[in-house]
Amino acid sequence: MCDEIFYEQSNNNCCFDKNATLVIKQEAIVHNVKYIKESTGAKVIAVLKENGYGLGVANLYHIIKDQDIFMYAVTSSCEAIALREEGCKTDILMLTPISDFCELLLMVSHDVVIALGDEKQLDVLRDIHELTGKRPRVHVQIDSGLGRYGFNVDNLPDLKHYRDYISIEGCFTHLAGSVKSACDYKRSVEKQVKVFKQALGKIRAKGIDTGICHISNSKAAVTFGSLGFDAVRVGSAILGKVCVKSGLEEAVWLESKVFSVYNRQEGEHIGYRGEAALKRDSNLAVVRVGTGCGIGLIQKGTVDYTLSNIFKNMIRKINSVPYFCVWINGKKSPVIGRIGVAHMTVDVTENKVKEGDVVKVQVNPLYVHPYIRRMVV
Repeated sequence: MCDEIFYEQSNNNCCFDKNATLVIKQEAIVHNVKYIKESTGAKVIAVLKENGYGLGVANLYHIIKDQDIFMYAVTSSCEAIALREEGCKTDILMLTPISDFCELLLMVSHDVVIALGDEKQLDVLRDIHELTGKRPRVHVQIDSGLGRYGFNVDNLPDLKHYRDYISIEGCFTHLAGSVKSACDYKRSVEKQVKVFKQALGKIRAKGIDTGICHISNSKAAVTFGSLGFDAVRVGSAILGKVCVKSGLEEAVWLESKVFSVYNRQEGEHIGYRGEAALKRDSNLAVVRVGTGCGIGLIQKGTVDYTLSNIFKNMIRKINSVPYFCVWINGKKSPVIGRIGVAHMTVDVTENKVKEGDVVKVQVNPLYVHPYIRRMVV
């Protein structure tokens, strides 16, 4: 019996050949930043979390670094350090209220502003102050309804006792929003703004300057502006990925090519489980991309089982309304059948398509496989 485990030293375990490119349109991103600044009249905090929303922290930073960004925001230490290594001198806000001594010390040494949303952070920050002589910079984080991070408005620490070893430079909260109607979303935002203002009032009553205050995320910034505060905190809006009408431009998409074009007859079934039945003789195209590239992985949110929504889905199914489409030669074409890991089938009966034609696919770049090439144009 062998007691040793031998690991293969070659790169044969990294056999990813993704037939796609994530295209990043620099001009559109710059336009979106300018649009946000002009439409909100507020300072812009650019959120570059999750490796720049999948674009790459360095890619996104170098596109917007000359657009008078007030502050950058990240959710991990490696993102903050990556920005500093790219030459970023602008303030960086760590949105996650970390409490690990070594991680906090690393952030303080790189002059990163810390989200203060947990009392256990205070003792660690005091220790760092005593060790380094520096007053860690913080933005106080309030939980206005998301229920994830931040101080509850009814359980705020008396921050005046900590002014000697921390520098309070701002306050913020993260909106929970609403998955229902626009009216419900507005009411939800109004309720959370009220909670945030209540927290700010309590902090100021202790003689603390609340500094730069920000509450609007991408959707709120596009819908309501700054909501009367100093800055907006936007990430997906910079990429034009906000599900409300606005002057934002699409700045990122996936491109592939048509692999093959063929014909199938009326009544034939297409794809896994035979879920799609052709209602006419059709021209079909195979594109060698699928869920393995990040296509079709968009989160749908809470499932709506109301009678009205069930009825709408029945009508869509009866009318064969596609749930996903791509663009070939500038024309919209429906994907039919279930999307596979590495392939999908497109109905191009109404579109003159040949092998090698470029296929444009809308994606959430967060889900795009990291082995897919990123190309800034």
